[in-house]
Order: sequence, then C-alpha cells, then structure tokens
Amino acid sequence: KQLQPKMDIRDSVGGHVRRLRTEANLSQQVLADSCDIYRTYLSRIEGGTANPTINVLAALAETLKVEIGEFFKT
Repeated sequence: KQLQPKMDIRDSVGGHVRRLRTEANLSQQVLADSCDIYRTYLSRIEGGTANPTINVLAALAETLKVEIGEFFKT
C-alpha cells in the first residue's frame, strides 16, 4: 500500500512556481519559452496536474533565479 501525502506535492510545487513567476513579472509564455517547454505544460505544472521532471524543475529554477529547493518549501 502506497502512502499518500495529505497535500499532493504537485499542488505545492505548482503554487511555488506560480508565485515565483508572478513575483518575477513573467508571463507563462515567457517563462515557458525560456525553459523550452510548452505554455500549456507550465500551466499544468502551476495547476498541480503535471508531474515535471527534475530537468524541467532545474530549468524553471535557473530562469527564476532561485534554488530548486524553493519549490519544495512548506
């Protein structure tokens, strides 16, 4: 039996990505283009429905000028 966290980690990560993107005054399109991903995929990440790879998270962190751990803070 697999344990399920109380809050889906994807929701938490997506919320951090959205907050950091808006704080950086970037549109979804600009951030997605900078990370070489589709805007719709970024939207799904921010909405907590996508399961991004570590490479995508690294690209997002680099573009947003934060450490990757920022996406996992509680």
